[in-house]
Amino acid sequence: MDLKAYVRLLRFHWVAILVLTLLGGAAGAAVAQTQSPVYAAKAEMLVTVSAPEQPSSEAYQAALLAQQRAKSYTTLLTSQSVLRQLTDQMRLSYSVEHMRSHIDATNPKDTAVIDITVKDRSAQQARQIANGLGPAFSKIVSSAEDPVQTGDGQPVVDVSTLGPAQLMDGPVSPHKSFDIALGLAAGLVLGLVWAVVREVTDTRIRDLQDLAQGTDVDVLGTLPRGGQRRDKQFRSGLPGSSAEVQAYRWLALTTETAGRGPGPRAYVVTSAVREDGTTTVAAGLAIALAESGTRTIVVDAHRSRAPLSDLMGLSSPWGLTDVLNGRVSVDEALRTWRDDVPLHVLAGSGTDPDSGAAPLRQADVAELCKQLVRRADVVIFVAPPVLAESDATIVARAVGRAIPVAEARATRLPDFAQSILRLRSLGVTVLGAVLSGERGRRSRPYVPVVSPPARVDGHYGRRENQGRSHTAAWSPGKGAVPRLEPEGEPR
Repeated sequence: MDLKAYVRLLRFHWVAILVLTLLGGAAGAAVAQTQSPVYAAKAEMLVTVSAPEQPSSEAYQAALLAQQRAKSYTTLLTSQSVLRQLTDQMRLSYSVEHMRSHIDATNPKDTAVIDITVKDRSAQQARQIANGLGPAFSKIVSSAEDPVQTGDGQPVVDVSTLGPAQLMDGPVSPHKSFDIALGLAAGLVLGLVWAVVREVTDTRIRDLQDLAQGTDVDVLGTLPRGGQRRDKQFRSGLPGSSAEVQAYRWLALTTETAGRGPGPRAYVVTSAVREDGTTTVAAGLAIALAESGTRTIVVDAHRSRAPLSDLMGLSSPWGLTDVLNGRVSVDEALRTWRDDVPLHVLAGSGTDPDSGAAPLRQADVAELCKQLVRRADVVIFVAPPVLAESDATIVARAVGRAIPVAEARATRLPDFAQSILRLRSLGVTVLGAVLSGERGRRSRPYVPVVSPPARVDGHYGRRENQGRSHTAAWSPGKGAVPRLEPEGEPR
């Protein structure tokens, strides 16, 4: 992983990493709080070697012998015989193993000193044990190194305690700061591991990079998270902040650029499995196009409900099914969204189909599309999810061009890619994708890079943009080939 990968990891999972880190620190503090305090007392013992009538020339040899004895006594100090005699002498209820685990004896290098540290939950008890250990051990050493037993003239080894034991200030355990720091470190590691596992296993489209790298479709635009609130209404115009309004206007511009050609244009706005804000995207795109002077008609292709009419604040008893069945004419079903904007809406409650109702017929939808494009410059159909309902593919085949919508942190990449493959297998041109609800782009809208057209055999086609054609049309059974469309007169 490079630096960008780590930054991306922290960007999407910093909340979980922070929470796990704080939980680790809290666990460390809880462990430290539940532990009983332990106190320590320190004492020093000195090993000396002397012999009767020892000449001064042998003083150095005696010092070396004292150092050697001190090394051996460090181990002997915590032996079973010494600790048992100490517990019997002081009438302690501790076992030998318990005493051994709470007594630490060390010998500083090149010295005849033995440092003793005794730990106990009682400060007074720790000091008493440290004070009693020196005399008890001195008696054992004196009996073991008795010159009467070893013979006359042998050196005499003695162990003496250098002053009373000193109690250390405050408890030596638990180390609350250390336990908390250890808990924070463990939580941080656990959070990073969780983030890496989540990064590897998560198949959701989270940002523009996932959408661009996971599919071969161009991105027409991204809409910030604030622009996809479920309670957003388009009753009088594009709602939201200036960045959201600009995002819709850039989406309208790039859509016009990607689908330009002679004559009117028609698109189908759809999604993969979930709605993923398709109705909101279609409504915002239609309003942005109409506000720029483009005659626009938006059609709600949902037969079982009418989310578009509620979103745009319109009320009509006639929907797509009524027009296709001949119950009402196209002009009677169309509703004007606002008098000063060239935008008409075909959406209403319609007739809800029962479980045995026949699906939409492609020929009827295609004929309706022809009638609508004679009345407007751009016609936008809002279709159900491609992988969820067959009506979406029927409408897409009749119209011929589709704009799939993915919602950040909700749409799964395999589902989105499968929906694109299904559309292309039916001969539908996928103009590009729209990412809705993306975080981190509130200050400025996404502006895709579009190369200028290049003239090829008297027609205008798009140059390759990062290895892909900006308008890629796929034929059934073939790979991706760009469709070169003639340039029409500007409107």
